[in-house]
Amino acid sequence: MDQSRVLLWVKAEPFIVGALQVPPPSKFSLHYLRKISTYVKIRATEGAYPRLYWSTWRHIACGKLQLAKDLAWLYFEIFDSLSVKTPEERLEWSEVLSNCMSEEEVEKQRNQLSVDTLQFLLFLYIQQLNKVSLRTSLIGEEWPSPRNRSQSPDLTEKSNCHNKNWNDYSHQAFVCDHLSDLLELLLDPEQLTASFHSTHSSLVSREAVVALSFLIEGTISRARKI
Repeated sequence: MDQSRVLLWVKAEPFIVGALQVPPPSKFSLHYLRKISTYVKIRATEGAYPRLYWSTWRHIACGKLQLAKDLAWLYFEIFDSLSVKTPEERLEWSEVLSNCMSEEEVEKQRNQLSVDTLQFLLFLYIQQLNKVSLRTSLIGEEWPSPRNRSQSPDLTEKSNCHNKNWNDYSHQAFVCDHLSDLLELLLDPEQLTASFHSTHSSLVSREAVVALSFLIEGTISRARKI
């Protein structure tokens, strides 16, 4: 009997559309995102989990991360644009906003919006794609890593593309290099230590695996999509 073969790959759209081509806010670091992950799960009944409402994200972004409200909305809106919606639904939302007569009315409508909490955490983390390291800013390019040295010349050349948002190889490398951090963000609070780290016995929930579909997709035996 033939064994089923699973093929996985990294989606391009979250990086092309979702990752802003500017360095992310300093508080989008793993340290702060871990705290946000625990915060929203503890406050599941307050519009934080499993769906994160705009009002809750605004409180977190502006009150705890010290982001400007417009910037907080920009990230929320971009992520919402990546969600599956019909053209009719998007048109209806645009019409609702266009009919608002004041900022208060706009905010009232925004407060009804919610996004998938776990996937939004992944979205915030991939903003690190365009993080500028001190080493890069000083020497202009990254030091070659053992993995880069083992790549074929063709792959190495493609990986040197300046615009990481459009480079499939950069997307794949980012997810592979940071997979443990991404999984840690998705863990339930009881699976973490007091310092918000995972342990060897930490287990990933089914919801966390489903959330990874924001970044990863694949097929089984080149037929059934997963």
